Amino acid sequence: MEVPEKPMMWPQYARGVPVQVADKRRTLYGIVRPCPDLVAACPTLAEELVLARNAHEARELAAVLPQGRIVHLDLPEHEQLTVC
Repeated sequence: MEVPEKPMMWPQYARGVPVQVADKRRTLYGIVRPCPDLVAACPTLAEELVLARNAHEARELAAVLPQGRIVHLDLPEHEQLTVC
């Protein structure tokens, strides 16, 4: 997986940050921290893997995304501040 050097929020991913597989095609792996309030405006986001830092984020996203598309990373508090 390749995390961008300068993470940028993308409107088409509900202001989440795309991370890609480090291969020749730069295949999309998942979206980090999309905004739950913007998910409805981004219908293709429901097809992507979504990464949440903690249980609170995972619950918010679960209310607006299909089951099985959210990975809850369960990061310690001090590590959450460094993820986007």
